[in-house]
Amino acid sequence: MEAEHSLLDQISRKETELKEQCDLVCKEAETRIHDARVRARGMIEEAEKKGAEDAKRYMDEGFAKLAGEIDLIREAGRKEREEIQKKGTGKIDLAVKWITTKVLG
Repeated sequence: MEAEHSLLDQISRKETELKEQCDLVCKEAETRIHDARVRARGMIEEAEKKGAEDAKRYMDEGFAKLAGEIDLIREAGRKEREEIQKKGTGKIDLAVKWITTKVLG
């Protein structure tokens, strides 16, 4: 009978020991999962931040390029206007003479 108690005590102690080991492993697994989630959240936040910075830089570069192109178009338009104005101004006297000739006969 004493041998049975001794064997049951051994089994009970082993069960307790295994339960404690299982609890430790579960706690360690929960800690690792938590840490992984924290790292993942940090990685996501960093990726979003870098993505936003890259997008802003890309947009700023695009706007700067666009502003340069707008300036070139405006300058070309200004030059064309000046050329047309010079041509037109030079022909005003000729147009006045032509109109006067036609009107006066």
